[in-house]
Amino acid sequence: MTEYEVTAGRVFSKLEQKMIWQKPASHQTGEVELRVASEIKANWEDPELKIFNVLLEGDAGSGKTELAKALSYQLQLPYTKVTCFADMDKSDVFGALLPVTEDREADGDLLEAIYQTDSLQAVLTLIEQHFSLPPAGAKEKLAQLVARIENSSVTPVQYRFYPSEILRALEKGYLLEIQEPTVIRDASVMVALNSALEANGMLNTPTGLVRRHPDCVVVITTNRNYQGTRPLNESLRDRMQHAEKMDLPPLEVMVSRGEAKTGFTEEEPLLLMAKIIRLLEEAAKANAIKGVAGMRSYFYWVNSLKQGQDPLKTLYPKVLYKLTTEPTELKILEETLSSSSLLKDLSSWYHGRPLQGYKQGRRLNQEEAAARNITEEAVTLVSEAAEDAATLSDSLTKDNLETATPDASQQETAAKTSEDLPESQQRNDSVAQSSEGTEGNPESEPQTGATVETILEDETQKKRRLNQAARKLFRATSHAKEGLIIHRPHATATDEKRAQEMLREIRPQVRPLITKLKEILENEASTSFHRGQYTGTRFDASRVAYEDFRTFEKKNPPHEAPSLAIALRVHESGSMVREGRLDAAKKAALAVLEFSQELLLPFMVYGDTADLSPREKTSIYSYKEFGDNYSQVAGKLVGMKPRQNNRDGVPLRLLADALSHETATTKVLLSISDGQPKALPDYTGKKAREDIQQVIADYERQGIIFLAAAIGEDQDIIREIYGEHRFLDITDLKGFPEELIGLLGRYLN
Repeated sequence: MTEYEVTAGRVFSKLEQKMIWQKPASHQTGEVELRVASEIKANWEDPELKIFNVLLEGDAGSGKTELAKALSYQLQLPYTKVTCFADMDKSDVFGALLPVTEDREADGDLLEAIYQTDSLQAVLTLIEQHFSLPPAGAKEKLAQLVARIENSSVTPVQYRFYPSEILRALEKGYLLEIQEPTVIRDASVMVALNSALEANGMLNTPTGLVRRHPDCVVVITTNRNYQGTRPLNESLRDRMQHAEKMDLPPLEVMVSRGEAKTGFTEEEPLLLMAKIIRLLEEAAKANAIKGVAGMRSYFYWVNSLKQGQDPLKTLYPKVLYKLTTEPTELKILEETLSSSSLLKDLSSWYHGRPLQGYKQGRRLNQEEAAARNITEEAVTLVSEAAEDAATLSDSLTKDNLETATPDASQQETAAKTSEDLPESQQRNDSVAQSSEGTEGNPESEPQTGATVETILEDETQKKRRLNQAARKLFRATSHAKEGLIIHRPHATATDEKRAQEMLREIRPQVRPLITKLKEILENEASTSFHRGQYTGTRFDASRVAYEDFRTFEKKNPPHEAPSLAIALRVHESGSMVREGRLDAAKKAALAVLEFSQELLLPFMVYGDTADLSPREKTSIYSYKEFGDNYSQVAGKLVGMKPRQNNRDGVPLRLLADALSHETATTKVLLSISDGQPKALPDYTGKKAREDIQQVIADYERQGIIFLAAAIGEDQDIIREIYGEHRFLDITDLKGFPEELIGLLGRYLN
């Protein structure tokens, strides 16, 4: 009996009595539990305002299921639950007609054993043992088996309706928890659920109409914006008479629950660990990290401390690895921890406490020490675990991204192996080495077994091939006799550090979009079904005649992953320095980099400028080719600079030609620019416009999609050059990265 019981006078079976949740000693009755229970109790007899559908929405580990079970106790209703899944269909809501196979399966097992015997008496003995029968009963059982075998060709298949757990709870009047209905893809299933949630809901089953029991209470629990979830159906949400937003409880409640759950009573570490959990949860949300640091993680982490384990070591398996195991995301969380003092405080408490199993010794006086032949004072011993923990916090703050800059001898080696280029190119290469670091990148390729000299040589050869291919591509164009040089920049340690800062700034905007797109792709399901399965998502009655029990159908997986290749061009003219345009372009490029890397899409990115010198008319900065890995690319992109003019047709043709050789089904070339094309001596106006439009015409025939993002005052001219359907008006530079990822997501197949 409880204060909020609604089933007084109702008689439950023994099984139903066991289904009513019983509070464990560790359960802490919360304010939300009492408030919801009192709301239901107060309106229970009101036919118009009765509360019988409750929505609990919040983060994993926030106590939604615990609250649903607590309501079972408070209301004294049997508790049952259903966990929804993506391929859930109507049979999972109502139940299904399935063939009765129990006797046949038993016969099959028995026949298999009989085949291994060699006499009638052995068969009868086996039946006696198998069914625990006397000799006369064994003979009768054998006769029944023989009769079934003789008549198996004409005996019809028997069917039985197996109700779902949802139907059983609605009919019997239980408290039913429906977990995660937002993952269901089939809209018709949600419609069926809506019918079940009506006050006097009727469900039409193969055995007749089933009316919802007046005592039935449905509690829907769902996470907010997690992978695989969709927005909660509006009509379903409207049928909820009460909704609660579930968050991690306040720190003092976390501590009291942790103490009650684990029996660990040290308040200082309990509070520190609760603060760490909350900090990690906030960081994960801000960076769209898919895992969860909730109360479950807190309980198990505290319990490991109670068992004597080092909390700084168990932090990873109990908390961090439940959030993510992806290295870049782990680094974000580690940096978040290192920026606070919580780990150091926890380490100080753990290693400053008295060692378990040892008593504080008494200090010997000089006479006692001499009598025991002790000549030196004992040195404080520190365990290996203590040393590891003491260095953990400091190690999180170290910059692990620093790269070695080639020394003079290495630069000389690279110079000797460089290709025989025009004087202007050699001069600009040398300038780039001293001011921008555009020579070979020691970490741009895997370094297994490679020396710095080998890597520099490989990089030089790659740059040579790119320049040769570019000169060949432009041989029959108006740019044939103009100096074109492709550079291969590398990132400095400062660039890498700045890149991580920019990524932390844009991730709250773009990672939710990327994560959502990735989840949609991972859960993409085919509409076709594979027949003749022992288990599956739906029953195929036409297969019953085969009597092989392969009477189900299963959804086929997607035939192939969506395919999208992206080429990005960033205009590095001098005007990009205005109004933060270049920073906006860098952040957009970093967003596309994250998008491509996370979804495993082919990606390349060039920067370009014109008129660095009279003989170097166009300079291309190859930050990433399609065949390059992602090492240091973010740092390279941060190294972009506002330079001189822009000769747009050259980088566009280079990127479009590279895209045309990709096997992706969709190929997008995105140009980010703040002004109309203009380069010496006369690349402007009609000439520049026709050059760009000729590139578009040449490569759109090959399936390339051109998009131009204009972030400056020349938007009307860029719109005119590229055409309205290829033009992106970027007036909000701050929201540019998020808008760009949303746009690219539409091109995923």
